[in-house]
Amino acid sequence: MGYVLEVFILLVTFTICTCEDILCDRRPLGTTTDPLPPDSRFKIEIIGVNDKYIPTRQYTIRLSAMDGVSTFIAFTIWARGDIKPHDKNPQKTAHLDPGFVFPAPHSETTPNKKCNNSVVQTDLTPKTSVEAYWKAPKKENKCVTINAVVAVKRDVWYRQDGPLSKRVCEDRRNVLDMQPTKNDNCTAQEDARYLLTFEGMWSYNTHSKMFPESEDLARFSDVVGASHNSKFNVFKYNSDASEGLKRLAEQGNTTQLEIEIMKQLGRNIRTIIKAVAPPKTNMMTTSMFRVTREHHLVSLVTALIPSPDWFLGVSNMELCDVRTGTWANNLTLNLYPMDAGTDSGKKFESSNDETMPPQPISPAVINPSVPKEEVRPFARLQFDLIRTYARTATSEVTYEVTNTEEVEETETVYATTPTTQRETRMEIASEESDPNCPMSGWDEWLSCEGECIDNQIEGYQMRFRHHMVNNQPVDLIGPLSKRIPKDCIEKYSVTELRACTDSCDEEENEAQE
Repeated sequence: MGYVLEVFILLVTFTICTCEDILCDRRPLGTTTDPLPPDSRFKIEIIGVNDKYIPTRQYTIRLSAMDGVSTFIAFTIWARGDIKPHDKNPQKTAHLDPGFVFPAPHSETTPNKKCNNSVVQTDLTPKTSVEAYWKAPKKENKCVTINAVVAVKRDVWYRQDGPLSKRVCEDRRNVLDMQPTKNDNCTAQEDARYLLTFEGMWSYNTHSKMFPESEDLARFSDVVGASHNSKFNVFKYNSDASEGLKRLAEQGNTTQLEIEIMKQLGRNIRTIIKAVAPPKTNMMTTSMFRVTREHHLVSLVTALIPSPDWFLGVSNMELCDVRTGTWANNLTLNLYPMDAGTDSGKKFESSNDETMPPQPISPAVINPSVPKEEVRPFARLQFDLIRTYARTATSEVTYEVTNTEEVEETETVYATTPTTQRETRMEIASEESDPNCPMSGWDEWLSCEGECIDNQIEGYQMRFRHHMVNNQPVDLIGPLSKRIPKDCIEKYSVTELRACTDSCDEEENEAQE
């Protein structure tokens, strides 16, 4: 009985508030005191995520004091996947892949040597917030919980409950159907110029049940819009259309809408955008425009012709990355038909039938017999960063019009169009340092982190290096960090991440989950 009691005490001592295994001790600073319940002073959040994540996307995790004043000295942040039945033994369970948690550059985090897939503090200085990165898992991994424990003193710490635990689930929509997360604090230090490509994807061959009977009449109007701030909208979902949008949607006439946009030029609008209509509905047109950190949103519309009041468009497309505060290199978005709510016609060639009173803008139901999930995009927008400019005291306003570029008119254009965004290479290429920015050599790669399936891991691994000052390695966090030139910090990364494959012991890995 005494032996059993000792084992029970040992189990309780080495767990973190829940029945986790004793092999992974996530208590901060190895304390032996019991945790306190969260007091709502600290919270864990995933920047740009409410309750759903996009598979394989990288997110920033932030652990911070809610009041911006309270401090902590130590922490552990980790990810935990949902439970699933074991593939080989139905009586056992295993965890789905939770993705990978790793340190953010220039942050006060470092990999946890005691536990897989977690980070801890680099020092014990009081801090009000820290950040780490989370690489979301691949598709079909359901929900992930990001946890944190926090120590305000060596023997006073809070467990992962309430605001110190954030559960998010996979967003199962097509990535190209989702706009980037709105950024309410764009910190881009430069203005930027983008190339807009409007690619028509609407034809009888691809949309036989959602195309005019008079095929030769089908076309898009000119593409009209603006780069702007949050105080302006070309249109808003679930709101009434303006007179300019009404005329565009019903007639394909852009004049009134351009006048409405022009009135805001120089205040809420940086650039008026107009791309000439493509000659056919499966061709493309382009335009270029500028954005600033005050005017980092883009809205665009084009009419479907002929139609009662149907149009394609995007409202408040975010170009300033919410994770980094800098300009996105490239973004892609599928466009589907919208109903302006001003004409009650049911078919493309319907005669005018004014809707009284007007209805809010909503998704267009062109053919009720086609299920929503089977509707293919009518067009696609591509935004590519061309270059950046030093900010000036007064930014000029512009009106830009660009001619059409044609694409090869074959059905293979659509068959080979990618259905996911361009993926950034996981491995960051190593650079050779120069005499003005001396760097140490790279450390050895850390062990491969990932889910153990059939005794094999397919995951990620990291390695580190340092900036050198007077032939001594210097950390980015610490009293000597100020001696590292700022341009060297921006030019050379101290962290490298790559995909990896390694063998593993599935039974041992389950014990450490």
